[in-house]
Amino acid sequence: MSDILRLLTRSTTVSKAVAPPKQTTLITPAPPIPIAKPSSSSRKRKRKPSQPNDTNGSALTSIPIDAKVEKSSKKDKKKSRKKRKRDSDVNEETPVISEGHANLDLADIKSLLKLHKLKYTILATHGPTELLLNEKEPDDLKDESKDKKKAKKKKKASTEGGSTSESKYTTKPSPKLNQIFPNPIQSFDELQTRYNISKRLYENVLAQKFVTPTEVQMGTLPLLLDGIRDAVPELQGCDVDLMTVAPTGSGKTLAYAIPAINHIIRAKHEEGESYERGMRVIVLSPTRELADQIVNEFRKLLLGTGIRVIGMKKSMIPRDRRRSSRNLKEDDESGEEEEDSEYDDDDDDDDSDSDSHDDHIVSKSVSKKGMAVKSEIMVATPLLLLHAIQICPDLFPISKVNCIILDEADVLLDELFLSQTTSIISNLTSPSMSFSFWSATMPSSSETLATNLISSHPSVLNATKPRKLIRLITGIKDSSLPTIRQTITYTASERGKLMALRQLFSTSLKTPCLIFLQTIPRAQALHAEILYDLPTPNRIAVLHSNLSETARSKVMDSFRAGEIWVLITTDLLSRGVDFRGVNLVINYDIPTSVAGYIHRIGRTGRAGREGGMAVTYYTEEDVKYVRGIVGVMEKSGGGEGLQKWMLESLPKTSKEEKKELKKKGVKERRVGTGASGGEGRKSRISTKSGYDRKIEARKKAAIGNSKQKMIGGVDGDSDHDDSESEWEGLE
Repeated sequence: MSDILRLLTRSTTVSKAVAPPKQTTLITPAPPIPIAKPSSSSRKRKRKPSQPNDTNGSALTSIPIDAKVEKSSKKDKKKSRKKRKRDSDVNEETPVISEGHANLDLADIKSLLKLHKLKYTILATHGPTELLLNEKEPDDLKDESKDKKKAKKKKKASTEGGSTSESKYTTKPSPKLNQIFPNPIQSFDELQTRYNISKRLYENVLAQKFVTPTEVQMGTLPLLLDGIRDAVPELQGCDVDLMTVAPTGSGKTLAYAIPAINHIIRAKHEEGESYERGMRVIVLSPTRELADQIVNEFRKLLLGTGIRVIGMKKSMIPRDRRRSSRNLKEDDESGEEEEDSEYDDDDDDDDSDSDSHDDHIVSKSVSKKGMAVKSEIMVATPLLLLHAIQICPDLFPISKVNCIILDEADVLLDELFLSQTTSIISNLTSPSMSFSFWSATMPSSSETLATNLISSHPSVLNATKPRKLIRLITGIKDSSLPTIRQTITYTASERGKLMALRQLFSTSLKTPCLIFLQTIPRAQALHAEILYDLPTPNRIAVLHSNLSETARSKVMDSFRAGEIWVLITTDLLSRGVDFRGVNLVINYDIPTSVAGYIHRIGRTGRAGREGGMAVTYYTEEDVKYVRGIVGVMEKSGGGEGLQKWMLESLPKTSKEEKKELKKKGVKERRVGTGASGGEGRKSRISTKSGYDRKIEARKKAAIGNSKQKMIGGVDGDSDHDDSESEWEGLE
C-alpha cells in the first residue's frame, strides 16, 4: 500500500524537473562502458558517438549525455578563447590605463605612443670611442633582428672577407633599432607620484589650471625628469639631449620649464649652505617679444620656490663698456640688409628712455661680488647675451651653466644666428652640460648642425659615459594644426590684394587679427593705407623691429588687452609669441619658406583652440612659390577650396629659388614702396592713381617749403630742388 501511495505522489510532480528514480534491485544495472580521453591525433574521430551492440537502456542513454557535455565544454572553451583574443586586440588599439599605468608592458606603451602620435628616434650617440665600443645593445633588440644581422654578416663576410665588429658602434644604427619607447605621463599628478618634483613647483603647475598634459608634455617630461631613463634599455647609463618637433601652441614652454626649474631646486637642496646664486640655465630665443613671454611663463612657475628668472636687457651692460664694443658689433652685423631681416636681435639702438636709467639699473644689479645677474635662469636673444659674456665676463659668469635651451631652434641654427649661437655654446664649459632644441619645424640641416654642436662640445669630448641625442616628433612633422581653416586666394596684383583685404574687412573680419608682410617699409605703407578702414579709429597698429623697445612693448600690451584689433607686422611675431585669442591670420605677402607659413598661421588655434582661420593672398609674381604652401594645407587637412590642379600643375621651386626666397623674399617686393621705376610701381601698396599721387606730392612739398620760408631756413632755389626731389621719390 505504501508503494502505491508513493507512485501516486510521484505522478503529481511529473511537470517539475526531477531526476528519474533509481532502479530497484529487480533490474540489474549494466556495467559502465569506459570512455577514453581523445588524443590530439584522433580528436575528430573520437568526438563521434559510438553505437554499441548492447541494447540496455541505461547504457544507451549514458553515452550520448557524456558526449554532449564534452562537446559543449569544448565549444565554451573555444568561445572564451576567441573572446579573450578580441578583448586583447581592442585593448592594444585603445589602451585603457589605470592608476597603476606606471608599470605598463612594452606592447601597451607602443599602443599608447601610437594613439598620441609620439615617435622617439635616437639621432646620434656621442662620446669617446672606447665608450661607444663597450656599449652593448639591449637583449630584446638583439632577438628582434637576429636573423637579419646573421644574413648581413654572411653577405659581408662573403664579399669583404672581414668582420664588422670594430665598426659596429661607430656607424649609424638602422632606423628600426633607433626607435625607443619611453612610458609617457597621463596626468600632472604623476609629476609628484612618479618623479617626486618639488611640492611648491607642483602646486604652481596646478594653480595655472594645467590638469591634462598635451602630447608634447606627455612625451618630453619623462625624458627630461629623472627616474625614467633606467626603464628604457637603450638609455641605461647614458646622458640624454633632446630635440623636440611639435606643432605651434602645443605647450613647449611648459615642457622645458618644469624640468629646468626642478633640477635647480634639487641642486639647491643638495648643496645646502654652499649654494651660490648665478646663471645655471640659459634659454635662447630669436626675438625680444618671445623672450619676454618666456620670462612671464617661468615667473608663474617660480612663485615661492626661491629661484629667479630674468630677461636680458641692454641696460644690464654698463654704458662705457657698451660704447667701447659698438665697433665690434658693427663688424658682426655688416653685410646684412636691415629691411630683409625678419627677426630683431639688435641691441645697440640707443633708446633715450632706457639709456637715461642705465646707471641706476646697473648700480642696483651689480652686487658686492661684482655679479650683474644673480638669477638662476637667463632668457635672452643670442647677440645681446654674447656681447654681455664677451664684454663683461665678471658681471655675467657662466661657469655654473649646465643647461642650454634653444627655443625656435631652427632659426637659431640658421645663417642669421648660427655664429652667435655657436659662440655662446662654445663659452659654456660645464662638464655636465645638457642641450635641448625646440621648434615646430626642424629641417635636416638643423638636425645635422645640432648633432655637430653636441659632438664637438668639451663636455662630450671629456665625458665618462655616452650621450644620446633623441628626437621626439609630435603629430606629423612640418605640418600645421588641422583645427585651423586655411584658404588661399589669387589676387593677380598688389592692387588686387588691397581690394581683397578691404572686402574682407567689410564682410567677414574676425578680430583680433594679425597681418604679415615681407618688409618693414611695406608694413608701414599698409598701415598708412588702411588706418581708417575700420569704423572705430585707432584700432589698427603696426609693429616692427625699427620701433623702440618701449613702443613695441606698448603695442603688444594694447593688442593683448583688446585695444588694438588689427596688428600689422613682419615675421618678427611669426614665431613663439602666444596670442591665445587671435581668430584670423592674413598672409598679405606670402612667407619666405614653408616653415615660415607654418609658424605664421600657428599664431591662431593655440592650445587646441578651434575656430582659427588663415588667409593667404598671392599674385602673379608669387605663383612659383605657392606649391609648398598648398602642400602644407593638403597635408594638415585644414585647407578649404583646394583643387587638384593646385597640387599637380603648380610649378616646383628649385633649391636656388628657395634659398633666394628665404634670404631676401620675393624679388619684386624688396624695393621700397616709394621707389621709382617699374619694380617700384609693382610693389607699391596703394589704390591711388599716379596722377593723384603727383598732386599730393606737390602739395606736401609746397607746404613744407612754405614752412621753411617762414622760419627763414631756405631760399627759392632750394625750394624748387626739394619739391622736385620729393616728387621724383614718389614717382
